[in-house]
Amino acid sequence: MITNPRLSVLYVSDQSRTLEFLTEALGFELTADLPYGADRRWVEVRPPGAETCVALAAVEPALLEMLRERAGRMTHGWFDCDDLDGTCAGLRARGVEIVVAPQATPWREGSRWAQIADADGNLYGLTER
Repeated sequence: MITNPRLSVLYVSDQSRTLEFLTEALGFELTADLPYGADRRWVEVRPPGAETCVALAAVEPALLEMLRERAGRMTHGWFDCDDLDGTCAGLRARGVEIVVAPQATPWREGSRWAQIADADGNLYGLTER
């Protein structure tokens, strides 16, 4: 029986820069940073206490741009928050760009969301249920 998503993959052009964003700005914890083949790294992070990790997969910038053109920039991840307003205020204080301020979701009654961006231009959704 499947019980929980184990891993989500985030395609990035610079693993170190994205790792810094996720750990320093968002407060994620590093769970793995290991050599992976020739000149590659396997990097995983997760929010504190979470079961699901995010793997940072390095891809060429041209491939990343092609993926964005075809799938959009908002395909990289959604994270739940206990306090969306407080989370956004804390992130803003750490220099994170808040692309969409906290607001009601039109797709799920009683839920709120916001959107942030990283240095690669990846967009992440934050939700408060």
